[in-house]
Amino acid sequence: MNKDEKQSLLDIFGKILISEVRDRALKISMNIVMQTTVNNLDLERYKVFTNLNNEEKEAMCDLLSETITDTIYRFLEMFEDYSDIMELDLIQGDNKYDIKLISEKMGSEIACYEDDGWIQRFSKIGRFVL
Repeated sequence: MNKDEKQSLLDIFGKILISEVRDRALKISMNIVMQTTVNNLDLERYKVFTNLNNEEKEAMCDLLSETITDTIYRFLEMFEDYSDIMELDLIQGDNKYDIKLISEKMGSEIACYEDDGWIQRFSKIGRFVL
């Protein structure tokens, strides 16, 4: 498999991971902090956020972004650390690819400090959220 084919598979996985996991979880959390959620149970449970000023809300959302990103990073690293008992497969047609064998370092693919990282390329929210 050549470099472009590997990158294409990593991009498929990264796009799904960022849009369906990171961005969705972050959007829900941000809506709670900003008190814009339509979930009345969350509004009641987290009513303490109504007392935050805009700077505090922004800091809280940035912390949530960093925490969610770090959780994904550590989740991906777990597959490398336990590669003897875990696979992370992407199926394309009749072929199955273990993503961790395609990537040089799974956790670094998220690369929130580089222009070619998954967050910069696939997130609709971005790294810094407000």
